[in-house]
Amino acid sequence: MKTPVRSLLVLTLLLGPALPAGAAPDTGDALKPLPAGEWSHATAAHLLRRAGFGGSPQDVERVYALGLDGAVQGLLAFQGKPDTGMAYLNLTVHGRQPRGAYLGLSRDERRQKAQEWRRQDRMQFLAVREWWMRTMIGTAHPLRERMTLFWHGHFTSGYRDVRNSYHMYVQNALFRRYATGSFRELLTAVSKDPAMLEYLDNNRNRRGRPNENFARELMELFTMGVGNYTEKDIKEAARALTGWTFRQNEFVFAERLHDPGRKTFLGRTGYFTGDDVLRIILEQPATARYLARKTFRYFAHEQPDEAVVEALARVLRESDYELEPMLRALFRSQAFYSKRSMGTRIKGPVELVVGLYRTLELEPPAQPMMAILAQQLGQSLMDPPNVKGWDGGRDWITTSHLLNRYNFASAIVGQPRDKLRSVGRRFGGRMPQIEGGDGMQGEAGGMEGMDEMPPAERQQRGRALRRARYEQLAKESYDPLHEVRSRHLGDAEQIVDYFTARLLAAPAPQELRQALLQSLNRDRPFDPEARDARSRLHGMLRLLVSTPEFQLM
Repeated sequence: MKTPVRSLLVLTLLLGPALPAGAAPDTGDALKPLPAGEWSHATAAHLLRRAGFGGSPQDVERVYALGLDGAVQGLLAFQGKPDTGMAYLNLTVHGRQPRGAYLGLSRDERRQKAQEWRRQDRMQFLAVREWWMRTMIGTAHPLRERMTLFWHGHFTSGYRDVRNSYHMYVQNALFRRYATGSFRELLTAVSKDPAMLEYLDNNRNRRGRPNENFARELMELFTMGVGNYTEKDIKEAARALTGWTFRQNEFVFAERLHDPGRKTFLGRTGYFTGDDVLRIILEQPATARYLARKTFRYFAHEQPDEAVVEALARVLRESDYELEPMLRALFRSQAFYSKRSMGTRIKGPVELVVGLYRTLELEPPAQPMMAILAQQLGQSLMDPPNVKGWDGGRDWITTSHLLNRYNFASAIVGQPRDKLRSVGRRFGGRMPQIEGGDGMQGEAGGMEGMDEMPPAERQQRGRALRRARYEQLAKESYDPLHEVRSRHLGDAEQIVDYFTARLLAAPAPQELRQALLQSLNRDRPFDPEARDARSRLHGMLRLLVSTPEFQLM
């Protein structure tokens, strides 16, 4: 296997410049639909990867058969439909402790009760993250979950500051409800969401002592972007947003905390409230452009032509910020299927984990570990590094994370049992901490009481649980031999072509194809009925998922 450092270099060379040689730049006609003659199994697979999380060969065939318009419509047609693929979640903690919960208790009893509530809430937080990962893997409506992930990275909130698992769940449900609906309604809803109000301190924004945190991020990260407002606009918006807070699990407008005075915001003057601020922001041309640019970069590639951005922004404005028309135009466009887009984006950890399970049609293990796997690869859902969320792109690829990616993917495609224990010991290192815990509570049986353990014992228990996770992955990993036999793939070339088409976002380079063939054939031609057929297939797949090409989507 290539070393992480060497693979980092190869991956950088693979990505190359923003505009590959021979690729025409997008023009003013960039939203022109892809010609019918260019719709192919490769473009169908690209649509599934980017507008969802990938799919099996049967999924690709089904989407291809629908044609471009039918495929896009099929992905978008989920509003109002239940999702039979959603994982089960049992919520036992429903917000903060009610007022008066500790009345009549001694100081020690109150402290003990508060500690127990925090412990239960941390356990539920880990369960919520696991539920979302499993929902992404099993969903019947992948674009809804893809957009929920997009909004989570856009309107960022984190458990470390929110400190309430139920509020994080409610925010996640909000993103899902407005996934491809009205951005106008989504912006209003998330601005009044308890998790957001807590995360950006607007619940402490009051007359005479305005807190500018939410007002600043509202304009910088959520709507217009830097350069389209002034510091004075931030101060005036913060005044207008005074009194927006929450009690228990509901938004409250505390009128006595609101500054009713005149404000001048983005060139307008009046007795503005928070709702007025949102309305004025949505009237700015910069808002539609900012959202269009960010959407294109998330789904297609990092450097859209300005003509593409303007065209998408125009669709957004003309639909009064309804998101579906903009997404429909994007997913039908030539720009979305260009050489600059297909197979050029580095998979995020969630995309890697969810995508591999969906592509190989695997059920997640019974042991709850999906969210922890993504966390060890660098993406801790519902606990991002800062208000900007995750930078993504090349930042996903560090030497340690790249090794973790190889080890995870190798375990999924069939790591031999005797090698798995060493993988479990190497994988991930020390677990990130959450609220004084070790980031592992509640993810499997035997977790109870870890907070009370001495550090050495807790570390030993953590290592044992990590080994158990990878042994479980081995038991339930992919069986390539069954696939080869059921599809009657008779020789090494057919097998390599099948798996590279299934697992790579672009055709395999000739050098890689030859290496995969040599891995299968070794000292004699590959025989699917031979005793070592399964081990040869596992070896070839481990080589395939350890390449820089596999890191791209």
